[in-house]
Amino acid sequence: MVWKADSPQLHESMKMLWELVPYTKGLGLDLGCGPSKTFPHFIGVDNRKDTQLFGIQMNPDMTVPTCEKMPFFADGQWDFVFSSHLLEHIEDYKGALAEWWRLVKVGGHLCLYLPHKKYYPNIGQPGVNADHKHDFMPADITQVMQTLGDWDLLRCEDRNAELEYSFFQVFQKLPAGGGQLYSYKKPKPKKTCGVVRYGAWGDSLQMASILPGLKKQGYHITLYTTQRAFEVIEQDPHVDAVIVQDHEQVPNHALRPFWEYEKRKYDKWVNLSESIEASLLALDERTNAQWPKSVREKYMDANYWEFTHDIAEVPYEKPLTKFYSTPEERQWAQDTLAQIGGDLRILWVLNGSSVHKVWPHLDQIFARLLLTFPQIRIVTIGDARSVALDEPWRNEPRVLRMAGKWSIRQTLAVADLADVVVGPETGVLTSVCIQPMPKLVFLSHSSHNNLTRDWLNTFALFPTQTKCYPCHKMHYSWATCHQARDASKYWDGAAQCQVDIPPEACWTALCKALEPIVEEKKVEVADLDAVAHVAGKTRAIIPVHALEAASG
Repeated sequence: MVWKADSPQLHESMKMLWELVPYTKGLGLDLGCGPSKTFPHFIGVDNRKDTQLFGIQMNPDMTVPTCEKMPFFADGQWDFVFSSHLLEHIEDYKGALAEWWRLVKVGGHLCLYLPHKKYYPNIGQPGVNADHKHDFMPADITQVMQTLGDWDLLRCEDRNAELEYSFFQVFQKLPAGGGQLYSYKKPKPKKTCGVVRYGAWGDSLQMASILPGLKKQGYHITLYTTQRAFEVIEQDPHVDAVIVQDHEQVPNHALRPFWEYEKRKYDKWVNLSESIEASLLALDERTNAQWPKSVREKYMDANYWEFTHDIAEVPYEKPLTKFYSTPEERQWAQDTLAQIGGDLRILWVLNGSSVHKVWPHLDQIFARLLLTFPQIRIVTIGDARSVALDEPWRNEPRVLRMAGKWSIRQTLAVADLADVVVGPETGVLTSVCIQPMPKLVFLSHSSHNNLTRDWLNTFALFPTQTKCYPCHKMHYSWATCHQARDASKYWDGAAQCQVDIPPEACWTALCKALEPIVEEKKVEVADLDAVAHVAGKTRAIIPVHALEAASG
């Protein structure tokens, strides 16, 4: 539109609210923020001049005499600098641009939203803001930026629909020598799909199963996700573009309007937020957490992968989840395992992200493995909270305690090469769900049908004596999870469903899993007859009520 005096006058930056999201992750400045900053995580900077001129109440985080010079900020201090309808008020706008550019770190963004000379009254015309010092065209800004270093112009567009009469530019700072690029000129994809999936590592990997199918349908895929979720799929070749958001970068209460705005940009929109959590795993604050257990089992016992594919309208036959490592990561994993040595390597995941994802009987199994296989290596991994779980084995050289030491990508690269992977319902187990090596999974809030039904060469261990299993609930604390308590027992404080998966069930599954590996690799075994006896005559030895094999 062309500006009119009788048009509704709105806070200018609010017109660009959702367009800023891809470029304003991290910490940054909202220069000339006015009476309110654009997003809560922005640092609002203003000189409060409008209070004197117009009586408008101003409440910036920082009050400065001018935004033209800010020597109290270091070079490259900020992830982004945003300014809306400010530069035209500054006499030395070239110097101001140089100063703002100085503050942006390499990889960061300078976002500018300015009145357009074609659509807003020029200096001397009726209706013009009397404080304007310049009338800008987009080329005026680009010409100045050409003198300031290396960048990529990601967005350069007129904004004159509805109540806008401006233009929008986003410059990304490149390393020295990166040149001056104009990515905004690249041809737009013909067929586009936006996919939303926040959450943890496992959530992201489950989501990735739909991506090959969407690519077969011809879509250019833009993924909306968090840094944590993106970390495990950042090398996935099916993702064409990504918008990584910080936690609460878009406040939770504002996600729905944000999604509705973004949805209009794509031919297809797949929103997987709460597709598993809240839908198939009840949240305590939702009504479905109060349903009778029989009702939750009836309606929530759907396969996570199949349900995800249904939402995306992508045909499902089996999980297509895969961790894509870089050549450097694969080489590091190979070198690491070579240094570890041994002729049998088991990767054991000690814990998951929730309180119930810890199996407490691992010491018994570790002892039996070490006694049975002299050349075994057990590599334990987990987050910083799990380091006490394998503390009894700190002096055993065949137990490599890596919890809290490896990154998630290093862990997944090693998992791809392990002989066996064992652990609770976690992203690590999900990452290898279709890999050929045997996997043992201790199920807790999910059923076999939910999680492991279609996994390859997988033993799903679950309790049959725990009344609340499977609960189909999310647990962030013990308030909603049944904790086993007996101060005289080593398992005191663990989730009841995990206590009730007996060590014998795990040992039986391991023997069944290890038997072909032992034979193929000629692994040294201290008691081969015992292993073969357990593996070959399982049901004659113990009632394996907690063991179910899912092979494919």
